[in-house]
Amino acid sequence: MKQANTPQNNSTSASITDINSLKAQFLKDMELAGLASASRRTYLDAVEQLIKYYWRSPADLTESQVNHYLLERHRQNPAKGTFKVMRFALRFFFQETVGRDWHLFKKK
Repeated sequence: MKQANTPQNNSTSASITDINSLKAQFLKDMELAGLASASRRTYLDAVEQLIKYYWRSPADLTESQVNHYLLERHRQNPAKGTFKVMRFALRFFFQETVGRDWHLFKKK
């Protein structure tokens, strides 16, 4: 009998569960903050790009790692508005959903 594909590492399935839980909370937080549907999608995309960059739950990231990510993205020379929205999305996520009060997001 063929065995179903299941994660071999419990930490992998746990982090997927954590990410899904964070995503659900993030969506609720954005809705409660009154963000428009298009803005919520853009913010979610920004956080998903961060997850893909590090391949780990964003809740496990340090301020230094997020700072590095923002710096790398800035060095790719995106449109000013695109970068600002991405930064605002990450600030909202880390401050409102994860509860991190980082100095990184207090800078202008």
